[in-house]
Amino acid sequence: MGSSTEGKQTGAGALRGQLTRPVVGSVVVLGTLAFLLGSSFPSASATRLAQVAVSPSAQPAFGSDAPDPDVVYSNGTYFAFTTGTPLGNNIQALVSSNPSSGYHGYTGQPYGSTALAHPPTWQAANTQTSPGVFFFGSQWLMYYDAAQVGHASASGHDCISVATGGPTLSPTDPQFTDATGGGMICQPTGSIDPEPFIDPATGNAYLIWKQNDGGSSASAEIWSQQLSANGLAVVGQPTELLFNNTVSYPWENTVEDPDMVDAGGSYYLLFSAGLYNSAGYSEGIATCSGPLGPCGTNSQILTSYGSVLGPGGGSLFADASGSWWIDYGGWQGGSGGCTDYACGGSRDLFVAPISLPNNNVSVQVPCSAPVAPAGYRFVASDGGVFSYGNLPFCGSMGGQPLNKPIVGMAADPDGGGYWLVASDGGIFAFGDASFYGSMGAKPLNKPIVGIGATPDGRGYWLVASDGGIFAFGDANFFGSMGGQTLNEPIVAIASTPDGVGYWEIASDGGIFAFGDANFFGSMGGRPLNEPIVGIAPTSDGQGYFEVASDGGIFAFGDAIFAGSMGGQPLNEPIVAIASTPDGMGYWEVAADGGTFAFGARFYGSHGGQPLDQPIVGMSTF
Repeated sequence: MGSSTEGKQTGAGALRGQLTRPVVGSVVVLGTLAFLLGSSFPSASATRLAQVAVSPSAQPAFGSDAPDPDVVYSNGTYFAFTTGTPLGNNIQALVSSNPSSGYHGYTGQPYGSTALAHPPTWQAANTQTSPGVFFFGSQWLMYYDAAQVGHASASGHDCISVATGGPTLSPTDPQFTDATGGGMICQPTGSIDPEPFIDPATGNAYLIWKQNDGGSSASAEIWSQQLSANGLAVVGQPTELLFNNTVSYPWENTVEDPDMVDAGGSYYLLFSAGLYNSAGYSEGIATCSGPLGPCGTNSQILTSYGSVLGPGGGSLFADASGSWWIDYGGWQGGSGGCTDYACGGSRDLFVAPISLPNNNVSVQVPCSAPVAPAGYRFVASDGGVFSYGNLPFCGSMGGQPLNKPIVGMAADPDGGGYWLVASDGGIFAFGDASFYGSMGAKPLNKPIVGIGATPDGRGYWLVASDGGIFAFGDANFFGSMGGQTLNEPIVAIASTPDGVGYWEIASDGGIFAFGDANFFGSMGGRPLNEPIVGIAPTSDGQGYFEVASDGGIFAFGDAIFAGSMGGQPLNEPIVAIASTPDGMGYWEVAADGGTFAFGARFYGSHGGQPLDQPIVGMSTF
């Protein structure tokens, strides 16, 4: 936050830490299991979190004032949202094609590069700070703090607000609109430094922030609370993650600017500590057992170095390749040792590589089927798997060598495993999904394009683009389009609920039914704006949905149309569809992982987050 009175907490925090708050020990997360190790105070000297290392940059990524940065990546552009500057931009917006350098105002001028041109009337002018930005639901959201009108910053009257953007971030005008009539969170002593986080284990979103805007001698606290389904409100009760425990950590004069990420199944809470206008300001990190804590041992990971003083106010982000970075502000300029605006200093933007334990983990992990499976999974063409809802991550082929790209996935019916299939017919089984054979290394007339599982999970069918069917396990062969003339290639397969039949679907929407699968109609021979890419049956097998790459939905039989993305702007084309267990709704997923729910619960998406390769398939339990 930009206030000169920020971070005054001193003795109160020390007394509180000594008398009332034992700090939970380290948290080690292995797959889906979390083990809390100890509950006593860590020693003040043992504050280095193993395997977390920053390689600080000597050159700023933006050589001008850019406090409290939050960098996000979208469609080839890195956006740095920061606290506003004296240029009157309220919340500053910078852009770059490189994660660690070359940031500049999107206007091409050193002024006017704003993310919030018109703050709401309940906010005092020029008090907007500390943006936190993410893509949630179907739109971009920006959280930030501001003082209530009639009050100065850091006077105990700062509140958190939320502004909405569109479905895409424009590199030429990444602005947000705040239509709120009051603060979203306004605690006694003030609420500042909001940062959103989506828990990949559940798909739920959370907001993490600091209580105490600097106007109180009370201790500083870091809170977390779940966000509503649209991200515009908090639900449930807040949970304290951290407070400035100066007994165990003398460098924590205050704690602020929190940011949580998940790396390889482990939760890390980045935070700033100390007084922002001092060389002692620094970045710390803690491990947590989840988005609501508890959080364990704190480690100081970045302090003043070279000519960069008081690095802090930062956040973590992953680039397009999945590598982690830390962005932060560091004092530069002014007279020697200057850490204030009064002596001519500025908090320039720095971006540096950071290593986190379990970076880019792609391994088989222990899995157990949920009691009541709910959610969906995506697979990328490199075999990376992304799980949402309560469906566990059971491993992936991400980062491992493949002869051919992955083209689809199918779920074990109990939700505790899944199969991935490559275009050469290679099968990769994870969790409690068993391997029953494959076409890998066998001759194919045409590449494999999809997979469907039997209802008991003891077999599966593969389908090729010429309609050829290959059955494994207890999956029976009921016929195919292999060797027959097709107007357009087959793109997907879906099995009937009883496992005694299946449908093949072509890119022109043509349907071919085998076994006890009935034909209820198709788009074959009808005009389409874009080709069909997937099919999802209803729960009783008496209907199905077809989806096109523009998100258009076509319902047949007892399938009920609940809406679509047809005719609406998309960052990337739709690649797959999955229906709800009751057959009354469905999800569409795009190549960037963006998810669109119709008559179905939204569990989260990967839209707006970096991917090594595009999403190619989707499955439910």
